[in-house]
Amino acid sequence: MWACDPAFTSTVVDSFQGVGPLFVQGLQTFLAAQCALAGDHLWPADATEAVIEDPNYDFIVVGAGSAGSVVANRLSEVQGWKVLLVEAGGNPTITTETPLLFYNNVGSPEDWGYRVQPQDGFCRGYKENRCTWPRGKVLGGCSSINAMFYVRGNKIDYDEWAAAGNPGWSYDEVLKYFMKSQNFSNELTDDIKKYHGTGGFLNVENDPEIHFFEKALIQANNELGLKTLSDVNGDSQIGVGKAFCTIKNGVRQSTARAFLTPIKDRKNFHLIKNAYATKIMFKPNTNIATGIVIHKNGREIKVNANKEVIISAGAINTPQLLLLSGIGPLNQLQDLNIDVKADLPVGENLQDHVFVPFYFAFPGDKNLTSLESISKEFTTFITKQKGAFANISPHRIIAFYNTTDASSPSPDVQFHFLVFPPGLFNLVDILAKHKLSDEVQMKYRKLNEDNFILIIYVVVLRPKSRGRILLKSKDPYEHPLIYAHYFEDQEDFQTMMRGIKQHILRFRDTKTFKELGLKMNWLDLESCKKYATDTDDFLECYTRHMTFSLYHPTSTAKMGPLHEKDTVVDPELRVKNIEKLRVIDASVMPNIVRGNTNAPTIMIGEKGADMIKNAWLKGHTEL
Repeated sequence: MWACDPAFTSTVVDSFQGVGPLFVQGLQTFLAAQCALAGDHLWPADATEAVIEDPNYDFIVVGAGSAGSVVANRLSEVQGWKVLLVEAGGNPTITTETPLLFYNNVGSPEDWGYRVQPQDGFCRGYKENRCTWPRGKVLGGCSSINAMFYVRGNKIDYDEWAAAGNPGWSYDEVLKYFMKSQNFSNELTDDIKKYHGTGGFLNVENDPEIHFFEKALIQANNELGLKTLSDVNGDSQIGVGKAFCTIKNGVRQSTARAFLTPIKDRKNFHLIKNAYATKIMFKPNTNIATGIVIHKNGREIKVNANKEVIISAGAINTPQLLLLSGIGPLNQLQDLNIDVKADLPVGENLQDHVFVPFYFAFPGDKNLTSLESISKEFTTFITKQKGAFANISPHRIIAFYNTTDASSPSPDVQFHFLVFPPGLFNLVDILAKHKLSDEVQMKYRKLNEDNFILIIYVVVLRPKSRGRILLKSKDPYEHPLIYAHYFEDQEDFQTMMRGIKQHILRFRDTKTFKELGLKMNWLDLESCKKYATDTDDFLECYTRHMTFSLYHPTSTAKMGPLHEKDTVVDPELRVKNIEKLRVIDASVMPNIVRGNTNAPTIMIGEKGADMIKNAWLKGHTEL
């Protein structure tokens, strides 16, 4: 990072000598503090030259994201194993490491910048009718650009996985892997101790402070019948509460910081950055994986894996690499003249959490987003890791609810609540980053000019609709085609409508919202003006325009029994009909979980690494 380059720092400081010694001293302190937060020294060094000199490893892990960083850490715990981790992005930055700047990562160099293909029925409020799907292209992957919520989903999710023919994946069996990762930073009360651990690499924080907005949002949900939860990962998921976050001492706890920084000097672990894995290699005339082809700075590097290749590139990049390597639907591969290694439904079964935002506003003080105010807060963060930028308050409230059966232990919708001060669009234009239409951007800016904005997301948790990912070409640098198929199954749309009617519209009548002066605003979309507000036609029009992804794509390499045609990997995460190749990331989820996906993906990394250890360390005398 530039701030950690002594020559650059010296040049900057020298250029300000004329201002005075106090200013220069402050500048030096600021640059040093920034370096301490996100400097290159924090992360494993790039091992490109070492890889070229000796391209032989026991294990190759592709993707240093939420799962891959965990897998690389755990495999390299075995001293006799040599492990290579390959990442398409580079080191985290000051923006990724600052909790409250999470939205600034959308559209940044640390984001792959994916957008779905235009389809009728959703994303109509975007340019080209194409929703934005941010994905992390940086050490830590999506855990370096997400909103840091630590949410596991519902116990039923994992029991359903096991019941579908995946032994070992029930909730009681995976709970130990959730706990293994954790270093829960707060006191473990009896109710929390059952579900959370200490001593792991990943810090999970339950900030004891609560913003008055957050208190008000809990109160408003209480008015609508939801009970207050101390832990959405505990005995019950139905209710409302303040989420735990992957933050430590005011800094983001990505899997890069949690799992890679502690092992950056481990001798049997190498990391190659800013490098693309473009193909899986096989032993001639067999389906035995032997390594991968990497492209970096115009050079092709072939690396051998003596034991296994592990693909942890995420629910978009994992299927892309498998397809490029000849593993996928026969017809698709043949159409692109790719030699077929295994005819498997790679890229099918794509699931995501679709949401629709609703806007409430009340007048506020624009000085909160003045340059002076923001600069002061940011300086406090850089130098002390405290203040507004050191957590994601007041955005931490989440709620879960079942729209068809209030007594059900499993929800079908989730609510997120974000609060933005007046004039925030002058600093970060969220809708512009998502490439919403000019009309939507203009009307949001007008609303935010002098008002606090409360945005409530309604999320469909268990969509029945299934999307797919296809190769656009054989060029590994060309983004694949993403077909989201939101609302293709009418039940998903009906679930969204129930969430809106049973919860969102009723917020307007709560005592809490009335006392705050919160007024609902529909952004007055031209396409929806022909319908009377609150009618089914109006709500449908608004929903099909204001469609968003919660950044949770999963299930494109489905786990399941070998005999089932719709599965890609077995319960040990081994790719069917291929030897020495596994997928360990969110792609393997048979069905998306009822909650945010980062914590479950880290769990998959922990369990997957344990499976590999069990397979290779039992009965292998050479080890």
